[in-house]
Amino acid sequence: MNASTDYSFPVEFRDVDYVAALYCGNKKTVENKLLGTGLKAGLFLNGKPIIALGLIEYKDSDLGAYNEVILAIPVVPIEEPSSILNWLQLYTPLDKRKLGQYILHIPVTSNQSMVAGRDIWGYPKIVTEIEHRFTKNHISTKITDPEKNKQQVVCEGTMGIGIPIPSMDLMTYSFLNSIRLCTHVDVDACMKWHPFANLKITIKDDDNPIAKDLIELNVVNKNPVALIRSTQFKAKFNEGLRNN
Repeated sequence: MNASTDYSFPVEFRDVDYVAALYCGNKKTVENKLLGTGLKAGLFLNGKPIIALGLIEYKDSDLGAYNEVILAIPVVPIEEPSSILNWLQLYTPLDKRKLGQYILHIPVTSNQSMVAGRDIWGYPKIVTEIEHRFTKNHISTKITDPEKNKQQVVCEGTMGIGIPIPSMDLMTYSFLNSIRLCTHVDVDACMKWHPFANLKITIKDDDNPIAKDLIELNVVNKNPVALIRSTQFKAKFNEGLRNN
């Protein structure tokens, strides 16, 4: 049975520890990654496109308990203007928002999550080994190839002071059977912005696809320009709607 028939919408994530870090990336690489999608980079800082890295521990959800890493590009449709005002769309109501995340990689530790993500929304999920160790002031994530028993990517660093900010809904663009979908994600979370976070990405196996993209995007060994943390994150993923 197709996973899209196994779940009712919204798909709920009830107890989640969530880290989202934003980095300045390589403009040419981002343009190449988005060729043919009808999308373009949506957020810029000092002329460089923003890259988003999500480190997520799902403790209780309709898809079970599992760990996840997301490498994504914040994007808008190509017909939309490129403007500093796009940053305001992080808080624009979902029915009026154009800014969303286009996911390049999304390794998970659960086969159930992989199948559901691929069949329902067209997310490029794969199953691998991911270890998260999150404390109040320290983040450590290790992606390991279980067949090689070799680490691939490590993300580690400190959080620093946290400033409370309003909860931020999410939106994704993805492709299911060559059809572009837009998915609204209703978020209920106590979020904090950590302006002095030091979360660096290091590569242990540069032959790995996600490692190759991190290198090409020029985000390795860089500090994030922004980091958001929520230890009490809840989300409802709605059905993806045709967007093209």
